[in-house]
Amino acid sequence: LLPLASADTNGMVIYIGSFGKSLAPGFRTGFIVAPENLMSEMRKHLGIIDRQGDILMEHVLGEMIAEGEINRYLKKSLKIYQERRDYFIHLIQENLGNYIQFEKPSGGLAVWAEWQVPINLMQLSKNCAQNNLFIPKTLLYQNKNLTAMRLGFGNLNTTEMEKSVEIVMDHVKKMLH
Repeated sequence: LLPLASADTNGMVIYIGSFGKSLAPGFRTGFIVAPENLMSEMRKHLGIIDRQGDILMEHVLGEMIAEGEINRYLKKSLKIYQERRDYFIHLIQENLGNYIQFEKPSGGLAVWAEWQVPINLMQLSKNCAQNNLFIPKTLLYQNKNLTAMRLGFGNLNTTEMEKSVEIVMDHVKKMLH
């Protein structure tokens, strides 16, 4: 699939992005890919929006991009996160498959799970907290038509995934039986 800019004959496509999610959350360096005439104009105003850029970090990042290090790192990270996703999918299907419906995400670090049984998610969250599993309210969605939650896996190793799913499963069983 070709990038959008490849079909841009009028110089109207701009790419804006950040390396924060790809490299490290605290890494606050972004990028813009745009037609040269627009880049020239934006450079005139850069000081207004970027007063304290980290020149050294930007230089190092530039070298890493040029040498292909970033690409290798991203490929390695993608493989790790896909393995985590696949294992997490296996765990929730095996343990919660009778209670939730979900699709394997093609990207991202979480699964959107819709509950197929009536369950109070706020109570489930409180119960799980008793076992040191914190489920933020912001990950829960419940109304009269839908009961769903976001199940994240990106920052968990296999042992933590197993323990988390086990805690949720134990409390679901207690609440439903």
